[in-house]
Amino acid sequence: MIVTKIHNPPLPKENDGRGRRGIYADNIRLLLVSLGTFEGKYSTLANQVGVFSRYFDELKKNNSELMKQLERQTNELDYNLWKRNEFMAPGEKEYRSIISEKVKDILKSNLEALHREGTVQYEAHYKIIPDTSLTMEDYRTRPMSKAEEIEGWEEHRRAIEGEASQKNSVLNAELAEHLIFGIDKAYSLDYQLLRAGENPVICSPEQEAAIENYQFYVRQCVMKEYRHLDKLPVVDGEELITKSGLFFQNPRLVQIYNKMDNKLSPLLFGDIRFWREIEYRVIDEKKAERYLKGFDQRQAANRLSQKILEYMDKQLENHIVEAKPDDWKDIPGAFGRVPDGALRRYQSAVKLHKKLKGLYGVSEKDGSNDADISTGQEINAVSG
Repeated sequence: MIVTKIHNPPLPKENDGRGRRGIYADNIRLLLVSLGTFEGKYSTLANQVGVFSRYFDELKKNNSELMKQLERQTNELDYNLWKRNEFMAPGEKEYRSIISEKVKDILKSNLEALHREGTVQYEAHYKIIPDTSLTMEDYRTRPMSKAEEIEGWEEHRRAIEGEASQKNSVLNAELAEHLIFGIDKAYSLDYQLLRAGENPVICSPEQEAAIENYQFYVRQCVMKEYRHLDKLPVVDGEELITKSGLFFQNPRLVQIYNKMDNKLSPLLFGDIRFWREIEYRVIDEKKAERYLKGFDQRQAANRLSQKILEYMDKQLENHIVEAKPDDWKDIPGAFGRVPDGALRRYQSAVKLHKKLKGLYGVSEKDGSNDADISTGQEINAVSG
């Protein structure tokens, strides 16, 4: 069979993202513009434009448990392709964490670039679900009484004040207390609905500020652990703390951040859940048309997936994993405690990487392949 390749046209020169992110911009901006409009999480957006959807298809094959889980969801594209759990081998968890942050970074940076050039209108906001229900012995839930809510608020208020009182702490106790209630009654008309735990709402401005301040504090705590300090570091001049974009480019810091967040969030805010969502829409059709001329959606999604796997080639070699006591089970030939080392030592990470490279035709030798991969499985991308 003769395969005719479709070459994507060059991007508009204005803010085309050449340089560090240009290798991704060539494909992701075409996909983002083609979607037209979106509202939801970054992981959902990645699925919707088709990034690694060939892998998604592969996961669903003969996996009845996953299919049941997807059937319970309103939209199967809400499934987080890179989610991790406590039962995964340490190498695979580390690999998934790195690739997840990379995909998110590519989406975020290119949406910001498209916003700057006026092709799309893009914004991000936080949503929240309050901690207003109790789980009983039979695992059913019931709404908290007002007295129970107040008791929980006081417990978390004391924890917040304790963290904020540490030397050099950037946590603003007064601001953080806006999150204890889970929902600003004056800001939302859906308070009673939320007390039943049915729907999240957009955070109030005070809660948005509280979340940003809390995340700032978590980064400060991460640097204390990362540098083995006795107390929280002073943040002035510490760009890894003050600049979240720079911080989250470091996979090791991300790993510590996730662990720290899992510890601090329940302590300070209980079962309150908050997360970031994005929305965007194309606002300049003429600029959008310049991206979409001769555009092949499936090929662009596959090419982008290939480029990310080439990035992961380097991460296997260069990313150093801080070994834990049981990591030897994931490292061939190791027994007992092992020293820190490159991610490529972990067989579960290497196995997943090889599987993904096989699906996308990426050569083991040079991290690239000129073969056209658009003749494989159809991807699940949904165009707008």
